[in-house]
Amino acid sequence: MKKPEPLILDTDIGSDIDDTWALAMILRSPEIDLRMVVSAAFETTYQAKLAAKMLQIAGREDIPVGVGVPGSGDMEGNSNIREWVEDYDLSSYPNVHTDGVGAMINLIMNSDERITVLAIGPCTNLAEAIKREPRIIEKSRLVFLGANLYNGAVQGWYPPLGKESNINVSIDAYRTGVEKNDWEVELIPLDVSGYTILNADYFSHIRETAKNDPLLTALIENTDIWFKNMNYDYHGTTSGLFDTVGVYALISKDLLNYEKLPVYVSNSGLTFIDPMRGKMMDCAVSWKDKEKFYKFLTARLCGEI
Repeated sequence: MKKPEPLILDTDIGSDIDDTWALAMILRSPEIDLRMVVSAAFETTYQAKLAAKMLQIAGREDIPVGVGVPGSGDMEGNSNIREWVEDYDLSSYPNVHTDGVGAMINLIMNSDERITVLAIGPCTNLAEAIKREPRIIEKSRLVFLGANLYNGAVQGWYPPLGKESNINVSIDAYRTGVEKNDWEVELIPLDVSGYTILNADYFSHIRETAKNDPLLTALIENTDIWFKNMNYDYHGTTSGLFDTVGVYALISKDLLNYEKLPVYVSNSGLTFIDPMRGKMMDCAVSWKDKEKFYKFLTARLCGEI
């Protein structure tokens, strides 16, 4: 097996539930060497608490947690698992950086290896990092979960010409952090991450395995709190697990089709393939076999592969 890929996870964990699933998947993947988790975009101290508690349960207190650039305004709609960390003291975690962006920059600049940044939230930390230290693009690459590449409906679930949230939280941050620089970018758009839902059989297997697995127990607790607080109409399946596709892309390209495309985001937040204005990115555009991915995700989380 090749050497594990050094990774910084930049995440708005605690907003949607898929970030928590992605973190659990990373922690179960020997192909990935998680070097840091940085919270992004919204109530970043709450998000850092959630990441730290998950890492602590997994026995990975060696992994630093950084508090990223906070959002502004009403954060309540992006704090949907708050009760799981209400009594958690972030200072009990031995490896916290209050300046998460600075810690991320230092990790990249001091590394002898090229670091991958997996960004599964809005681009606020990326933009701030580029402003502070543009040289990080020479020593890292970016895998970004964002965009609705072909602006089509996703299996009848996501509307045509839909605006993707990781970009639309701040289009300016996306432009600074992703589009208007020379960072090498691998793009994982809604075209492949959309409607990524485990059926009831797969989810039941994970729930059963969680009875004897502390990390999966934490994942299920987070998921059920999120279901309750979001008034999710639960019928045995998971909700959308978009961000797990980004983790899979770090592990293998076997099940995804890629194209090199010039990607441009308009002022209104729509994504276009535009040879005149777009930035060339390595884009995952379709699945070869999505059912195999579901089997892989379930087995990987359950520690079976």
